[in-house]
Amino acid sequence: MHGVIMTNLQVFFTDRQTRPDYNMLDKLEHVFNELGLRDSIKDGEKVMIKTHFGLYGNTNYIRPAYVRKLVDLVRAAGGFPFVSDTASFAYGGGRPYGGRTTAPEYLERAALNGFTQGVLGAPIVIADGYWGIDTFNVDIDGEHIQSVPVAAASLDCDKIILLTHAKFHHMGIAASIKNMGVGMVGKRGKAAVHCPDGLQVSQEKCKGAECSECVSVCPVRCIEVSDTVKIDWDRCVTCGHCASICSNKVGAKAIFMSWSGQDMALRVVENALGVIKSIGPDRFYYINLAIDISDHCDCICVGAPLVMHDIGILGSSDLLAIDHATMHAMKGVALNAESSVDQSQFESLAERSEAIFEHGRKIGLGTTDYDLVKLSREKPEG
Repeated sequence: MHGVIMTNLQVFFTDRQTRPDYNMLDKLEHVFNELGLRDSIKDGEKVMIKTHFGLYGNTNYIRPAYVRKLVDLVRAAGGFPFVSDTASFAYGGGRPYGGRTTAPEYLERAALNGFTQGVLGAPIVIADGYWGIDTFNVDIDGEHIQSVPVAAASLDCDKIILLTHAKFHHMGIAASIKNMGVGMVGKRGKAAVHCPDGLQVSQEKCKGAECSECVSVCPVRCIEVSDTVKIDWDRCVTCGHCASICSNKVGAKAIFMSWSGQDMALRVVENALGVIKSIGPDRFYYINLAIDISDHCDCICVGAPLVMHDIGILGSSDLLAIDHATMHAMKGVALNAESSVDQSQFESLAERSEAIFEHGRKIGLGTTDYDLVKLSREKPEG
């Protein structure tokens, strides 16, 4: 158990040890039921299963079988499930195996990793639309962010289950908080995390009207090019498309966005708060799959060496609690010999994770006061 005083909040945990009668999919169902979802989902309720489909070339992402299991459980409870993620930041391929920056592009990449409606048994929806800008704004009183562009599909959900691959990122633990604070916001929200200075323009570098490639990728057509480029900042949605095309394809760098890791983790936490406020905390449920744990996100096109052996599955109704419990479990596991992260680096990741939890407590994202409930099932006789 975590802590001494019993609280009402629980984080459920089942380890990686399996049997033919109690495999990982059975364990996922056990967590689902303990979270109360089997009884709380009402007939006809729309239930988003928010996950990440991985970039093609990455082999550590969540297996589609886990998603299909959740789909079947939601449907058996009477709900209408759909599976969702959001479009990636900026525009264009940009990587050896392509990007995920428009809805059809991402759906094509998802299919390469085994995520199709036929496999999952439910529709796949890019929650922030074709361009990644179909959002609604939620105001918060953050230290770094005051308005969060939440993916619009969230607004129509009776419940949202975040099924997250728990791993690491240079900012610390990358689990449910990141899945929500980056993965459930539109491109302006992603820009607020990665490029807080926004779009910048060097008009003298523009190639003029004979280029104009930035115009066709602007989803709100707020760009004009004659002798140089002009942007209507009142209409700009900070999607980053123009900067990607100008800097990477054209090479002019008249429009650019500077990537910055400054306060990234805290910005992710504040984005997550906006998402929770959008439909209320009682509609969210969190499941972390602490398996295939590397120090790279699933948006990287390689399957990085695993930092540690698989831990298991955790579930909670509190966003901060589930990631805190996941990090605590990771601290108790030895690092793999072939891991690209040594003990000192791991301790640094753990320390950065604590900054995430501290900021989450400060702004009211959730709690780290919970009881850890270990789940198991008796082996049948005979």
